[in-house]
Amino acid sequence: MLIHSQIVEFKGEGTSTYGYLAHPKGEGIFPGVVVLQEWWGIDTHIQQVTEHLAQEGFAALAPDLYRGQVATTIEVARHLSQQLDQEQVLQELQQAMRYLEHSPLVQSEKVGGLGFGMGGHLATLLASTGITLGALVILYGDHDNPANITPETSIHDTNAPFLGIYGGQDETRPQEYINELKEKLTSMGTQHQIIIYPHASRSFLNPDRDTYRAEDANDAWQHTVSWLRQHLINTQPPQP
Repeated sequence: MLIHSQIVEFKGEGTSTYGYLAHPKGEGIFPGVVVLQEWWGIDTHIQQVTEHLAQEGFAALAPDLYRGQVATTIEVARHLSQQLDQEQVLQELQQAMRYLEHSPLVQSEKVGGLGFGMGGHLATLLASTGITLGALVILYGDHDNPANITPETSIHDTNAPFLGIYGGQDETRPQEYINELKEKLTSMGTQHQIIIYPHASRSFLNPDRDTYRAEDANDAWQHTVSWLRQHLINTQPPQP
């Protein structure tokens, strides 16, 4: 499927944010997905994720929370992520949602969230604002931080169907954490699916990282697309 990608600007209350937008070429109204970055920024991986979603029939927008900066080392990534103001980030994510909802390309009642690592935490924060999400997909989740709202808490205010994908070797997400998350989702009556890849660690879907695992990554991507399609499109896969 041919796609179009571009940098777009969306404005809010005294702020202006840019993002990487990709969507299928041609006329059509597509379900939207907000893509939340890992702590590296809008790097090649996140751009490719956004483009791959467009190839699957979505209009995908990755807001650039680092204002054009991309980390190439853990030290820089940690610094950039720690500089984020949570209140401002939430405003910018809501602006991204509104941009998609008001875009003539997008079926406004069908917008989902997809978050990787730090972006997984941000996606659950976005859900906690009460904003309507058609689906929520989290890969890995953020490193634990006592100052952060936990995913168990933040997803409490959303009924969005929840898909969580984790690596069995990710020490920040031990089995106890997964069990508690499952119990919380079940008690809330949230439609959910949890997938664990036993031999994978964090960022196993990112081909630019040493933890990349091609087979697990391909399978996880198929589950991600299937979940988004099921809850945002409810149609057969697009023809090439």
